[in-house]
Amino acid sequence: MSLPLHDKITPMSFLLRGTILSCPDCGMGLYMTTQKVGREGTLEGAVKPLADVPAYKRGSAPKRCPFCGTGVWWYPPGYVYTLQYGWVA
Repeated sequence: MSLPLHDKITPMSFLLRGTILSCPDCGMGLYMTTQKVGREGTLEGAVKPLADVPAYKRGSAPKRCPFCGTGVWWYPPGYVYTLQYGWVA
């Protein structure tokens, strides 16, 4: 899967606490934000894993969904797929 088209990306200056980062293909929730995360912030220390995914560590999080193996849920720099909003930047 390649980066989504620009018109499919919602610009957001921050992610609210409780936002679910999920797989765009199978919809499985992978991580949940435990605090508000700004654009300049990092997800490390601000998300907790859901289901059976590894803890998030910068540079070591799986890019592809560990459940379906096909969905890419983040692209650098700063594009993630969320359950609530779809693709956000």
